Amino acid sequence: MLDLMSFKKEFISNCRNALCEYGPEGMRIEEQSVNKAQRGKLNGMLFVKEGLNCAPTLYVEDFYAAYKAGSDIKDLSRNAIETVVSSMGMASMLADKTHSLIGDRRNLGVRLVNKHREKDYLKGLLFRDIESDFGFIADIQYGEYRLAVTRDMPQMMKMSEDEIFETALKNTMEKYPAVFYDLKDSVFCYGEECTNLLESGAEYAPAGAGPGYVITNSSFYRGASALFYPGIICRIHLLLDDDFYVLPSSVHEVIIIAAEDQDPRQLAEMIRSANRTVVDPEDVLADDLYICESGMLRRVSYGGVIPDNPGCMC
Repeated sequence: MLDLMSFKKEFISNCRNALCEYGPEGMRIEEQSVNKAQRGKLNGMLFVKEGLNCAPTLYVEDFYAAYKAGSDIKDLSRNAIETVVSSMGMASMLADKTHSLIGDRRNLGVRLVNKHREKDYLKGLLFRDIESDFGFIADIQYGEYRLAVTRDMPQMMKMSEDEIFETALKNTMEKYPAVFYDLKDSVFCYGEECTNLLESGAEYAPAGAGPGYVITNSSFYRGASALFYPGIICRIHLLLDDDFYVLPSSVHEVIIIAAEDQDPRQLAEMIRSANRTVVDPEDVLADDLYICESGMLRRVSYGGVIPDNPGCMC
């Protein structure tokens, strides 16, 4: 079996042959290292064609995983070219729409990121610190299309950085409001069948509810950001009448557990175990445990270890 670098060389060579055989005329493959959120540096193949502003990109690592599972390199190369050809229409449409998408404030939204885990990805992007290890980036959003706002775009958008983030956060909160569910309900029920405790009118979370809660947004997609909507942390603190641990289960949601009578070491181990066995690598938000005390979020574990003197950790 080939290692990644040997596979990359043979795979890209086969892709170029297949592209010449039945790909779009005038298209070529350019190799480029690409920093992706959560996944780090990947070996990208950019399919470039004169007159097309968008360059469909595939990643060698995705095909290498299929190769290790038993797929033939030549078959994978043909599949790659077929994928690119089928995406050409969408790429052309998005290229034509890009200017109008950027100019429309309604398309702005925010996405939660871990600033330490994704430091390479964040280079050149507009970023807004929130609390502890987390922050927001702003996106241009159109259906499944996402374009991260870069530092050189505010002038093009005729907006200040503050305006961009204020508008993006407002849009996101309106489109995808926060929901706070009992963890058991979120597992055995779905959507409207669950009681959103943020809107229930209850002064406190129902007695006996547990073992914890889930905070996400109404779309259940990239909903971890809902924890940082204005006023949400305070509202959760009032509902629980207690400080609480935050288990960053994925970029799509976080688990909330009242702090009283909990073993933080067990919770920290639970997070790391889930990230290695259950959570897709692209969906990992953080590998450590956090606690919210008096409305302030701080990290409890560092690389899964809870220090004896947390005050010395940074």
